[in-house]
Amino acid sequence: MTAGLTICGCGWLGKYLATRAHATMDVIGTTRSEENFPALQALGVTPFLFSLGDNVEALVSAGTSSTVVLNIPPGRKEPVGAVFISQMTKLIDKFVSSGAKHIIFISTTSVYGEDDGMFKEDTPVSPQTASAKAHVAIEQHLSSNSDGRFTILRLAGLVGPDRHPVHSLAGRLLEKGEKAVNLVHVDDAVAAILALKKQGGRGQTLHLCSNQHPKRGDYYSFCAHTKGLAVPQFNAYQEIPVSGKIIDASRSWQQLGLTLRYASPYDMI
Repeated sequence: MTAGLTICGCGWLGKYLATRAHATMDVIGTTRSEENFPALQALGVTPFLFSLGDNVEALVSAGTSSTVVLNIPPGRKEPVGAVFISQMTKLIDKFVSSGAKHIIFISTTSVYGEDDGMFKEDTPVSPQTASAKAHVAIEQHLSSNSDGRFTILRLAGLVGPDRHPVHSLAGRLLEKGEKAVNLVHVDDAVAAILALKKQGGRGQTLHLCSNQHPKRGDYYSFCAHTKGLAVPQFNAYQEIPVSGKIIDASRSWQQLGLTLRYASPYDMI
């Protein structure tokens, strides 16, 4: 058993990651409630009670010399203020100074805003929401203060066996059926993180997204039909060219040395 992996924010993605990782390494996972301890322990995780704003010394000490996956979202309260950014950057600084081998920051493709076009890993960011702006601020701090021992992972919409957007879209009247779909399956996201654990921090920014980008109208109508849900009704999008963001992750998958298990959103239904 090799040490280790520290998952800061062991929620939905963290649990999938821990399930794959615990057989070959010690895994620490933070949670904000002791009620979650039994579920994490059942996954082979050593649970650690922690919320942003708590004293970080004990957590950082436990994660010394590990790979740290920083997956603490800003929450749904608006606006996401400077306090969240400050707490996250202080946590990063403590891990860096304590000797963390590698910090993997789970970011988002929302940092690009809502412009149309193809977005590669080096495309300039243009955050519009408070959450996206917070992610950019944390990305910038990490890249400037971690001696290259970091990876920024910008994830497209994350789906899995128990999580898919069609469940919230079923039966609704919707616009923008011509917009491109950008999704990544949790199994591919976990494979990427574990590959990075082996590679180590290289001071890079990567995309995690499937290779294909169907129109929303086509895709979610098909998903609803396949799952036996009420089919959402979209605007007359069929004759409109595909628009919106298209997240190009081909270079990232090549750098990771991975072949996507779910190369198309249609594989994720």
